Amino acid sequence: MTFPLLNIEAIMQIKEKFFTKKKLTQSATQFAINHLYPLLDKTPEQEGKPFIQPYPMVPYINSKQIGWTHYGVMIPDLAPPHRFFSIMSIIGMPGALAFDTDHALVGSPRRNATVVTGTAATHPNLFRGYSIDRDCDMRADGSLIRFGQDLTITGSYPDYHVSANYAGFELEIDIHNTDKVTWFVKTPIYDHLSLLSTYTGFLTWQGERQAISGLCTFEYAASVSPYLLQDKPLNDALKIPLDFFTYQIINLDQDTQILFNQTQINGVTALSQAFLRSMDSYNQTYKAEFEVQTYQPELAVAPDGVQMKLPKTFTWQVYDQDRIILTIHAEVDTAFTYGLGSGYVGGYAYTGQRNGEAISGRGYIEYIDRR
Repeated sequence: MTFPLLNIEAIMQIKEKFFTKKKLTQSATQFAINHLYPLLDKTPEQEGKPFIQPYPMVPYINSKQIGWTHYGVMIPDLAPPHRFFSIMSIIGMPGALAFDTDHALVGSPRRNATVVTGTAATHPNLFRGYSIDRDCDMRADGSLIRFGQDLTITGSYPDYHVSANYAGFELEIDIHNTDKVTWFVKTPIYDHLSLLSTYTGFLTWQGERQAISGLCTFEYAASVSPYLLQDKPLNDALKIPLDFFTYQIINLDQDTQILFNQTQINGVTALSQAFLRSMDSYNQTYKAEFEVQTYQPELAVAPDGVQMKLPKTFTWQVYDQDRIILTIHAEVDTAFTYGLGSGYVGGYAYTGQRNGEAISGRGYIEYIDRR
């Protein structure tokens, strides 16, 4: 079968129009990131400052101004076979391409919650959707956040308790938040923060109980959402085009933690930074460059059929002005567990240098690529 030349020309014209439209939307995105977002951004004012109280870390499930919230706990460096532990919960839905999971809806977007939690050993568990009204107990003051029979977070700043029980895995830890806060986002419509925290407790896996303790993160976010206007699923084309996200955590020593984040919107980098804090020093933010060197040999396939390239090896370089102060060479050595929005969580081993000194250890990775 042959095709007329006109059809080939028409296809080329369609491609040209598509790429022209993409360039225009990327230019608009770049303008918003460079010129509009700084007008709202209050994170520079919080640099190097303690976490000010009172600050309500509450679920806002009935709010008319807040459309979704997030609670997270991440431990990047457990002993084998666990390697890491994470809780990444979203209460409500953000209305963003990377983070919405329409296939996991068991209620309307405002009345739905999702959780990915587990370790390298518990893979592929646990990702689950919950009805806020039928499955969860969420106190208005944030003192109790319960997802079915799987996970419970109780307490208030600065002390929390986490209980997890699923798939033969049990965890009971006490968490103490310090006042060392990292503000990823602080605007009138969206806050996202991480508190340097310590934990102590135990986990049980396949009948073996293990005492654990160390540094972790305790995280919280609250934001507006398009589902405040209409509590129905959105077509992907109408969602915020947040299409790439990675967030990573390394405990550099028993007192020092570094966080990494790169976020892209519509293919344009909105954030690429590292955040350094310790038990005796407040957050310092640095420019950081992230590069994937090799990918996993097979594409990951999500429950809704979305395919994704996931990294095998990658690097971070962190800059203090023009000077490289930290380099990380990482290799993912755990399975990736689905459920970080439409992406995955996992663990890695790393080597590198910090201020000329050799370093090595373990890290935790969250990764979504919907570009």
